[in-house]
Amino acid sequence: MRTLMTKLVYTLAICWGFSFLGIAQTNPRILKGQVTAASDGSSLPGVTVILKGSSKGTVTNEEGQYLLSIPSGERVLTFSFIGYATQEVLVSAHQTQLDVGLIESDLALEGVTVFSTGFQELPLERTTGSFVGIDQELLDRRVSTNLIDRLEDITPGLIFNRDNSRLEPGESISIRGTATLISNSQPLIVVDNLAYDGPLSSINPNDVSSMTVLKDAAAASIWGARAGNGVIVITTKKGSFESPSRVNLTMNLTQVEKPDLFYYPLMSINSLLDKQLELYKNGYYASQIGNRRNPVVNPLAESMYAFEQGEISQAELDSRLQVLRNSDIRRDQEKYFKRSASQQQYALNVSGGSKKHSYLFSAGWDRNLGQDVEADNSRLTLSTRQSWKTFKDKLTLTIGAYWVQAKSYNGMPGTNFFPYDRLADESGNPLPVYQDYSVRFKEANQNLLALDWNYVPLGELGLNKTLSNSNDLRLFAGLDYQIGGGFSLSANYQYWNNRQEGSTHHPLESYVARNLINNYTEIDEIGGLIHHVPMGGILYSNYGSAFSHNVRGQLNYTKTWNGFHSIQAFVGGEVKDYQSQGYQSSSYGYSEENGTSMPVDYLTRWREYATGRSRTIPFGEEFEGRINRFVSVFGNLGYAYKDRYLLNASLRRDASNLFGVATNQKSVPLWSAGLGWIASEEEFLKDRIFDFLKLRFSYGYNGNTNSNVTAVTTANTFGGALNFNTGLPFLGIRTPPNPELRWERIKIVNSGVDFGIKGGRLSGSLDYYQKEGLDLLGNIPLYPSSGFSEATLNYASTQTKGWDLVINSINTTGELKWESSFFLSLVKEEVTGVENNPTGTQLLSYSPSLPTPVIGKPLFSIFSFPFAGLDPDTGDPMGYVDGEASTDYLTIYSEATPENIRFHGSGRPTRFGAFRNTFSYRGWSLSANISYRLGYYFKRPSVSYDNVNLGEISHGDYERRWQEPGDEQTTNVPSDPGARNAYRNGFYLNSSALVEKGDHIRMQDVRLAYTWPKKEGGKPLFNSLETFVYINNLGVLWKATDAVQDPDYILSPSLTTFSFGLRAGF
Repeated sequence: MRTLMTKLVYTLAICWGFSFLGIAQTNPRILKGQVTAASDGSSLPGVTVILKGSSKGTVTNEEGQYLLSIPSGERVLTFSFIGYATQEVLVSAHQTQLDVGLIESDLALEGVTVFSTGFQELPLERTTGSFVGIDQELLDRRVSTNLIDRLEDITPGLIFNRDNSRLEPGESISIRGTATLISNSQPLIVVDNLAYDGPLSSINPNDVSSMTVLKDAAAASIWGARAGNGVIVITTKKGSFESPSRVNLTMNLTQVEKPDLFYYPLMSINSLLDKQLELYKNGYYASQIGNRRNPVVNPLAESMYAFEQGEISQAELDSRLQVLRNSDIRRDQEKYFKRSASQQQYALNVSGGSKKHSYLFSAGWDRNLGQDVEADNSRLTLSTRQSWKTFKDKLTLTIGAYWVQAKSYNGMPGTNFFPYDRLADESGNPLPVYQDYSVRFKEANQNLLALDWNYVPLGELGLNKTLSNSNDLRLFAGLDYQIGGGFSLSANYQYWNNRQEGSTHHPLESYVARNLINNYTEIDEIGGLIHHVPMGGILYSNYGSAFSHNVRGQLNYTKTWNGFHSIQAFVGGEVKDYQSQGYQSSSYGYSEENGTSMPVDYLTRWREYATGRSRTIPFGEEFEGRINRFVSVFGNLGYAYKDRYLLNASLRRDASNLFGVATNQKSVPLWSAGLGWIASEEEFLKDRIFDFLKLRFSYGYNGNTNSNVTAVTTANTFGGALNFNTGLPFLGIRTPPNPELRWERIKIVNSGVDFGIKGGRLSGSLDYYQKEGLDLLGNIPLYPSSGFSEATLNYASTQTKGWDLVINSINTTGELKWESSFFLSLVKEEVTGVENNPTGTQLLSYSPSLPTPVIGKPLFSIFSFPFAGLDPDTGDPMGYVDGEASTDYLTIYSEATPENIRFHGSGRPTRFGAFRNTFSYRGWSLSANISYRLGYYFKRPSVSYDNVNLGEISHGDYERRWQEPGDEQTTNVPSDPGARNAYRNGFYLNSSALVEKGDHIRMQDVRLAYTWPKKEGGKPLFNSLETFVYINNLGVLWKATDAVQDPDYILSPSLTTFSFGLRAGF
């Protein structure tokens, strides 16, 4: 009996124990934690966390945090992340918090391995698209106050396009070529997960932690109708939870080489004076000197006329001419107007966090002194970012503010001078120069008018003030809520506001004010003066403001099961409202001291004193307003099998008030699909040559918008002009209605491979892509009866093909470490469809910054007249007519077609890249970057005889011109025809004689840095300290052309900059 009772008790005890075990197994616990990099404590988003031996798993969020439901008892979690060693960690029976620090592995690829799309963080191993990641170390390598400048020559597929047809080269950037004709060709800028509408100059580089460039459909299509030109995602710095307070200070000073105004070659002053003397003797200036409109006449002609009229002696004439021959305005401009520009940059940020709160405060100040002696600008940036965790760490709330105040000043006078003008005499006394009207007219009327009419440039320095003040504010808020079961909810809101105020003040003492007041002065019958423009200064004011609201909601899902399958997906919607307005005005009789002005009669047409013409006083009132609204829905699905087979798909539909009245025109669906295979995870490739090998393929559509074109009729004022007949302000139709207006679409196919070899000693990627621009907008001529000369319609298509190759290597290790980074990008752009080809002469007149829409040719092409040399008897340039050398320029022009003019090639580089080497020894680091641009052409400038025979200065090729038989053997510069001949001149300036290959290699920059060792013993003053020297734009190492010009900087030189700075951490 006792034995039976004992067995019964044991049986009940066992059952009772199993019942508790069953209860424990059916009541899982919540484990949470944060995954960081063991090296510096930075958060690691995108880490895969799996409960070993089960299907349960998750992925860390943006803060590196995770939340996972696991059974009770001892368990093992596996943490894996590309570039870091996989770790298995034992979780004790009652543990609910587990923080893990991952150690970098030897297989880590160079650069960042986590990419931000603005919607999610993706590790390299989970991507099927084409990304370029730039971490903070690489961004900080270059010194500049402009963030985008730091991407140059380190980003495969991205190039800065320089337009050498202008004195101040305009720069734009393109990612994998251009797939539009007249619409916006710049990439979309995303800051902290939302599109940024403000100026890029408002983003302080020292506030940025990383940047990601999205290049193909799989990477960028989630941004829909704004992603056709690529996307640049900017992530700003933030604090970390459970992190001690850190203070970081950055300072650098930059000195810029003084500009060389003699860089662009001009004909000599002696040659110019000889030509003007010839023109004077031939009577060319007689019509100007006797013109009742009193136009300004050059000093040589005025001196010759004064001598002929007996007003000056031969000796005085000779003295005047000798002074002119010894003068060059460029020397005085370099002496009095130019200087070596300088830049100062300071940045301070404080960051840290507790268990529930993280914070960052940042301040920056930049001060730039321009190359003009009366020009400077400054920028003040203040920002903060605060995050809190609550509701058992399921909810993370983030708020932040970013404020920028930028100011600029310019007090330079106008620079419309004669080439031999002088700004000061030998003693430095300011001299007047001829301006606007005849000097004889001004002298004759000097005592009749109230104000001096002379123009003394040095007296104007700092007198006229152009000021601008910009305030840019970005407020943002975000929340992330871990719902459970793999679901999370995120929401983001951004408010952006930009206000710009500008003014140009010409005080009464300024030439601009004196000239306008004198010109609108009337003398009555008794000699009294009537000033229709009141006495006082002139103030031109402009004001602009813009703001936007952007709201996005997103539901995320992450699930891993059976240890083989994992899904990352999200769906959401976005609404954006953008509004802007601008206003400008003119105030006359303005008193800066009192802030008052006087009324002006803008309607009456007054007789100008100098010219006798009847004109109204410049009105200057203008207003512009714009409203753009977008609504979007989107979704993305990423699936991985065994962490080696990848599938990604995204879909987005955008709608806007800019497009059609029909629903199918207001919105456009854009999508992408991508496949990936991490082949190095296969058993048959393990322990082989590749440590990491991934193949990927993507296909999809991005879009592009043009906010200047709408489906409805728009109108605007023309700079405040008044109607000639009524004298009243008027509106002009800006765009006719176009109900068939459609979104531009970009189809992109991309295939690529990422690899790592020999423990990460060699790594890189290779991509091939093809882009097709569809429904591209362009300007089409209309019949005059329509009332419009042209309309903007969807009518063209383009195709771009190319390669991006990246190779990174660790050449040596140990105390002396040598690393190399090389990239090569190939781009071939071509027009595949256009409704009407331009004529041959239209192609010849295109600017390098404008597309040339000819089917089968590059989007930016260089065309020219075939050059047959110089006529040995006359030195005339020769072309071809019916295959024979000819000087029949009219026939050459009239018969020019896209087929018979010469096509050289692309006007933009078709192959470009850079090769960077970094040497590290103990605390020293030396880095040098060599860039190259190949496979393109440019037209170099040359002498324009139409200008020369107007008595104007022209290119220095004039000194190399044909002057006698036989010269044609040594020069291609034609003879001086002695008179204007537009067809002859145009033929030469557009001939193949002036087309050069632009291929070149340049030494872009060198950086030398030293990281100071920490002080042994006691508390160190610095946690880290780096000092550096940086030199940028060192010069061209090789170029294909024999021309003296730098192919990228034809009209003005690229200036070398010298920077010194430090980065300190406390």
